Amino acid sequence: MNLKKIRQAAFRSLLAGILSANSLEICLGQSASKETPPRKIARVLWQDNETQSMRWGDLERTDLTWSLKPQGIANAPSLDPEHQQFSQMQRLGQSLIVGVRDDEDGTLGSGWIAVDSGVSLEEHGDHFHAHYGAAPSIAGVQLDADQGNPAHVYRIGNQVFLANDAKQGFTILGACSADAPKTNPPSSYTAKFHPGGGSHITLAAFEDRYCFATWPDREGENVGRVDIVSIAAKNAESLASFKVKSGGLHGATANTKRIFFAPSDGVDWVDAGNWKPGTEPTVEHIDLGKDPESGKPYRTGAFENHLHYVLFAYGSGANSKIGMLDARSKDMTLASLALDATEGLALSTPVAFVAANDKHYAWVVHHRRGSNNEEKLTSIELDPNGDGRFDDARIHKQLAIGASKISNHSGMHDIALLADRRTACISMPGDSEIWIVSIYGMEVLAKLKVGGTPTKLEAFGAAPDR
Repeated sequence: MNLKKIRQAAFRSLLAGILSANSLEICLGQSASKETPPRKIARVLWQDNETQSMRWGDLERTDLTWSLKPQGIANAPSLDPEHQQFSQMQRLGQSLIVGVRDDEDGTLGSGWIAVDSGVSLEEHGDHFHAHYGAAPSIAGVQLDADQGNPAHVYRIGNQVFLANDAKQGFTILGACSADAPKTNPPSSYTAKFHPGGGSHITLAAFEDRYCFATWPDREGENVGRVDIVSIAAKNAESLASFKVKSGGLHGATANTKRIFFAPSDGVDWVDAGNWKPGTEPTVEHIDLGKDPESGKPYRTGAFENHLHYVLFAYGSGANSKIGMLDARSKDMTLASLALDATEGLALSTPVAFVAANDKHYAWVVHHRRGSNNEEKLTSIELDPNGDGRFDDARIHKQLAIGASKISNHSGMHDIALLADRRTACISMPGDSEIWIVSIYGMEVLAKLKVGGTPTKLEAFGAAPDR
């Protein structure tokens, strides 16, 4: 090849390289200029304590950005923020049952609101596809002077139990369809009242047969009293009453045929599986120790079930702990994990879940109690070695979080697991925000301003597993 041909070949190669580079630059420029359309991750519904209204928004994400635009529910009943307040709420399929109290012992207007999330699920083998076609709406309302001021609201199986404190009983609320479908929110509900329990009632149900309803009295004839009520019979029937070891009951749950109670001293439990109507159940006691300064026995106020374990918080300050009871065990030995809540902070009831990596976690918020200390979130790995036991639980990670806005029993942070089981929403009542946090790294992925005082929340977009 002569010199002229060599020069021509080199020139053609150089020109091709320039054209290729320009094409790549144009292509990259076009790609960068196009915005990735947002992808819906979940629909989030939450209580706004400032306005006593239910709010919602579709949580969306592009490659790097999260967004959540708060909206109201068009046909929602108006509450009086000065005299009516939301209490607890529970998910029922793709709906929410929200309790409402008033400050006049239920005579002003209390009861429940059923919110249809507007989300439907399409089953695809081992998973679901969520459809967000309709906006949330009110599917049912019962607010009047005869609902007994419900405070505690539980989901047990496919039904919701509302404790009607001022009526000395509870209402069982369910979907009219027998199977309470996961995919289509029910349009109407059955509601049946049962007498049982007194004043500030907590509840636990054994299968679909009996409900254990507590009395909170610390003195008098009803100290430590628990009523056993038949919920299988067509007519409400009180089967028995018995007393646990101490009064001040505030908390109850059922796990593996055993019923657990939270009195003013430790934890008490009975074996519902072996109990026979007409007899008094044998009450067993679990000691949680005593406060070294006051000498008062430690207690808890609420339970979280996870698999066959019952989880709860107890103690205070440097002596704060998470307790874990294996409801299947014969000896019911207490396992615990120390969590220094620091002065002025108090542990919340754990929220437990299984993440996408099949590890079991419990998240515990350190809430502000009469101090300005920074609040925290602790992630606990419940079963590090995967043997099905929680007695080797350990702290996974800890995260500084935003402020609560506690007033009486409201204004605390709440947690909702997202469908990917890698991320979760956390409400920040004192900052008017909802945060998105990664489960594995405990990193804040987004801080989303929603206004008001967001408190209890729920995320829709997958089949409920809690």
